[in-house]
Amino acid sequence: MRKARFTNGVQGKGFAAALVLSICAVGLSTYAAYAGASKSIASTAEQDYDDNVFVFTEPAETVNAEKLGIPKEEELVIEEAETQPAETASEAMNEAGLIFKSPKTLPVAGAKVINPYSGGELVKSETLGVWKTHDGVDLAAPVGTAVSSMMKGVVSEVKNDPLWGVCVVIDHGDGVVGHYFGLSDNVAVKAGQEVSMGEIIGQVGSSADAECKLEPHLHFGVTVSGAWTDPISFIGS
Repeated sequence: MRKARFTNGVQGKGFAAALVLSICAVGLSTYAAYAGASKSIASTAEQDYDDNVFVFTEPAETVNAEKLGIPKEEELVIEEAETQPAETASEAMNEAGLIFKSPKTLPVAGAKVINPYSGGELVKSETLGVWKTHDGVDLAAPVGTAVSSMMKGVVSEVKNDPLWGVCVVIDHGDGVVGHYFGLSDNVAVKAGQEVSMGEIIGQVGSSADAECKLEPHLHFGVTVSGAWTDPISFIGS
């Protein structure tokens, strides 16, 4: 009876020991697996980090395109424009506008302006009854009053116009042209003739049908490079 109890006791103790050993073995196995996994993860992370590190090194040798036969791109050459001494505006004006500084005189001495230059604005013509620009000035004076050249020049045309009557056109130089309209028939000059400032070219008449309702006068106009300008201001310049 005692032997049976002892055997059972030994068997019970052996089972407990086996159970403890089994638990320890499982624990060690689990720890080993965990340790191996952690080491693997750490190694992978370290490898990923190393792959993203850029190492800058000096080039071993400069590539020579000519040696390799690579065609060289054409160089863009920007040539500076040749510069010349800048001419001031006043100097240019003085050189090109010497004619504006030349002596001038009013074509009809002592005349009064009865119809001014309109400066491109439309005004109603007293004779024609229409709105039009008045591109000159009307200098009133009795018929037969002497008309002279405002400055030196060359007579370019003498004509009888249907509207403006007897006309003398004088080229005064540098693009300045004088227009003397409404003269009497006894013109004192001819085309191609040189005239000086104040030289008589004709007389005040009443030949301009376009302004026949006005008192006797000279219709006097000035163009500069083909553009009408105020004759009074031009003479005053």
